[in-house]
Amino acid sequence: MPRYLKVFIGVSAMCLCAYKCSPPQKAYLTVQVCLVDESGADQFVEVMREAASVEGLRFVDRSSSTERELSSIRNDGLVRLDNVPTINVGIEGENGLGVTAGNLGLPSNQVALGFTAGSNVANARRLSDRLVRMLSQRWHVETIPQGRGAFPMRSCGTSGNTIP
Repeated sequence: MPRYLKVFIGVSAMCLCAYKCSPPQKAYLTVQVCLVDESGADQFVEVMREAASVEGLRFVDRSSSTERELSSIRNDGLVRLDNVPTINVGIEGENGLGVTAGNLGLPSNQVALGFTAGSNVANARRLSDRLVRMLSQRWHVETIPQGRGAFPMRSCGTSGNTIP
């Protein structure tokens, strides 16, 4: 794994945690979303913001600052980040409830989301059910098997992946 990717993952986790961190939680559900076009990143962030609002939870968007942090550590000989929208957002609730979403390490039109239950499994299930349903109305969403990380989706090209 390239050094910049390791650093970004660590920085992202710390940054999201800085807003209000509870003990580390293992994701009980991980999904991956295929965004079809360039406007998909903005639309995705708005869906996350809306889901947080509906659930009465806090929305955190660290995308811009993450992009700046990546730019400051990147090696121009290895990676070009131009025209790649960085997504690093989250929804936070009390006692470890939440979801984090990002596209680093994936093609820029793909986003992985990890859901944590915290101490209230019923609220966590409601959040994940609602958010996955909202995302599925616009894009192709796949559930990632437990214990496996997100990998580029084979079926996520530039067309044919929207839900009519």
